[in-house]
Amino acid sequence: MGFSQGGWITLSSVERGAIEQASANKFRAAAAIYPLCNPIKGPMAVPTLIMIGECDDWTAADACRKLAAGQDDLGTSRPEDAAIQLIVYPKRSSRYDLAYLQTPVTFLGHHLEFNKSATHQSTDALREFFVQWLGTARRKDTPSNQVQCPKWGSIATELGGR
Repeated sequence: MGFSQGGWITLSSVERGAIEQASANKFRAAAAIYPLCNPIKGPMAVPTLIMIGECDDWTAADACRKLAAGQDDLGTSRPEDAAIQLIVYPKRSSRYDLAYLQTPVTFLGHHLEFNKSATHQSTDALREFFVQWLGTARRKDTPSNQVQCPKWGSIATELGGR
């Protein structure tokens, strides 16, 4: 899972090709939040969730639409691949999930603005996606709002932690 450039790296990691094939450990699913989709051509090796704001002027929703539709920049279709689930949040800009952006700002010429509704929707969609593809296994002694990592123990609070 990754956000913005981390989302682009996430997509690169699960795109069929040299990086994915060379990795000894394989992903079972991937999620990218407001990623840069332009450089990714697919196909994807695992089920992939992409979430982006319609008005994101930093990473374009249209590039993600083409990727999800299996089209390249020339409009040609690519071979069948693992499903890409695309959620585009209408009237939302980049960084819609960052609560400190409740007052909209322009940064390096890009509009950034928090949106509580899109944040809750994306948190729910992310949770449902990972439950669908990764299951709900959790140690009984792990609080419900924390993710359990076998190697490092409890390492992160779940997004949204509502």
